[in-house]
Amino acid sequence: MTQTVAIVARAGSLQRELPNPDQTLLTGVRWGALDEFPTPAYWTRLALAHRLDAAPPAASGRSLAEEVGASLLGGPGIPVALGEAAFTRVRERGAFVQPGMCEITLAGWLSEPLEVNGKTLNFRFAEQKARHLAAVMPALLSAPDFAAGYEVRNWLMALPGVGPKTASTIVRSWSAAEDVALLDAHVLRVGQVIGLFSRKLTVERHYLEVESRFLKLCAAMDLRPSELEAVIAREMSASPETVRFLADHLKATETAAQPAARRMREPEQIALVFTA
Repeated sequence: MTQTVAIVARAGSLQRELPNPDQTLLTGVRWGALDEFPTPAYWTRLALAHRLDAAPPAASGRSLAEEVGASLLGGPGIPVALGEAAFTRVRERGAFVQPGMCEITLAGWLSEPLEVNGKTLNFRFAEQKARHLAAVMPALLSAPDFAAGYEVRNWLMALPGVGPKTASTIVRSWSAAEDVALLDAHVLRVGQVIGLFSRKLTVERHYLEVESRFLKLCAAMDLRPSELEAVIAREMSASPETVRFLADHLKATETAAQPAARRMREPEQIALVFTA
């Protein structure tokens, strides 16, 4: 028996028939019921509602060099507004169009105080970020043409200091590409609970392998990767209890293959899903 997703919102209405909850979606992954967290059917319902309420991602309008520069000038330890102010300064002074920008010049620009929300602030990472920018700019200003988002991402990963997650984020922002995924711990945990990913995989060490499997899931669900990423992120950020549920489930089910004597000392395993 199929199951029906029917959504009515101010922006319109949408209906889709999904397979029986026990039907296999991908190897090791069943569709599950619409109200059964965190099954693919559950996420499909949320993603279709999200589709009615939100526009698909749009390209930023920046050049590839600017997008990389904006990414490198942000990151851990740098407030968003401060990173944006630093980016605006170096862009206005021509850093992303002039070949041969040297590290010393960039460091000098970034060392000057920045006006951020009415306050004068210093950019504490001026020398480090100048070094990163100077290292990648020559390649970015002579970048080849690309036919697909993943080609850009793979090319960016060859640049110093640009890993797969950073490169994927740059590509999504620059071109709104849906052939790359923005992965994090939440996506990984959801995928591990439903049987999509091996427990041995991590985003940090196995990004492309996890991404390949995730993109196959999105295609099988007939969703854009950005849609599934968005609803998973929204659900996790809205409910710390949900995050703990997934983490607890993964921890508890790790005992399944342990010797019986050891399992007796472990907490009782929790159920795979709960009903929304």
